Amino acid sequence: MRRGRRFNEVVYKNYEDIKLMVISAIMDLISRTKGNCVTFTSKKLAQIAGLPTQPVLLTIVRDVLENLRRDGLIIRYSRTSHGVKYMITKESPLWAYTVSGEGFEELKTPYLKPILAAIRSNR
Repeated sequence: MRRGRRFNEVVYKNYEDIKLMVISAIMDLISRTKGNCVTFTSKKLAQIAGLPTQPVLLTIVRDVLENLRRDGLIIRYSRTSHGVKYMITKESPLWAYTVSGEGFEELKTPYLKPILAAIRSNR
């Protein structure tokens, strides 16, 4: 480890915290967009969330994104040798909740259940 780059605590110690950071980063992207969809990678979300882009952490971010994809909140846009690019469109319940505050009931998936209160307070 280089001097001056020490972290006081391990970032990936709590999976729920990382999940909340990733979802907050997606909500931030949605709130700043002017179009109908947003594309992103796990590295881009880690940078927006202020997380280090270490490979082990990017794997955890990608796991969060895959779980959101399984729940139908985001879709896989493309898969190349450089990695996976995801997309969220205005038809997503997460998009609707971020933009207008509506559709919170549709976010109540088993995967998001532990952090719903934190999502609501971050809005």
